[in-house]
Amino acid sequence: MSGLLAMAALTALLPPAPARALPEAEVMAKLDSVLLLMAIDGQGQPKAMTANIDGKPVKAYLAAISIAAAEEIKAGKRFGLAEKERAELRFTPVSLARFNRLVMPLLQQKQADVGAVAPDPGQMALAEQLLISQKLPAAQARAIAAQQPMIFCPEPGLEVSASEGANKGKPFVPCSTDGSFVQAIVQRGIKESPQLAKANARVIAIPLNAFIAYLGREPAERVGLVRVVPSAGLVQLVQQLSKQTRPPAAPAK
Repeated sequence: MSGLLAMAALTALLPPAPARALPEAEVMAKLDSVLLLMAIDGQGQPKAMTANIDGKPVKAYLAAISIAAAEEIKAGKRFGLAEKERAELRFTPVSLARFNRLVMPLLQQKQADVGAVAPDPGQMALAEQLLISQKLPAAQARAIAAQQPMIFCPEPGLEVSASEGANKGKPFVPCSTDGSFVQAIVQRGIKESPQLAKANARVIAIPLNAFIAYLGREPAERVGLVRVVPSAGLVQLVQQLSKQTRPPAAPAK
């Protein structure tokens, strides 16, 4: 398994859709809530840099699943960027769906290039622990947790509903790039539902590329309610940037 999410083409990650599968447009809509920090050039476009991917120097379009992951790239702890490139490195928030839409045409032009998303260092220990509990050998679990972003989901897929916002009252199965967020939901569900406790509800860790494939492979009735709750840290960053770029209000007359 590749150590990083290869984004050569999203369709390459999605197997032939079964009957009643979730339409690709709905899969992409779900990926719109997976927030990333994308490395950009001076024009705000994806920037190809010479990076070390799986032990090989390649031209790569980079992104980070969290602020801490972006800081690791900037500090030279991941991808082995040259000091000059790190000094010029800038990030902007985008969704996974938008990252794919921007990068896919570039990778089709130069098929030796790759796209890669750095995992959150703060989630690695939990991801490793969960992958081992999911019967992966310890060495493999450690390697995957260190190399791939994770989506954390409840199993079985317990439903919750939002108390505010556009989706207020609508049930959904909460997944997230923050494992502690999903753990808190599962623990609360176990306390409030004896039936859920009997079902041995737990949190599972799913590598990001496997999660994308899962959305495109499973029947719509199984994955239709799955929603990735955006990372709180990145949501706050987006809100801050939005305030900074918002034009000043017109003076009252």
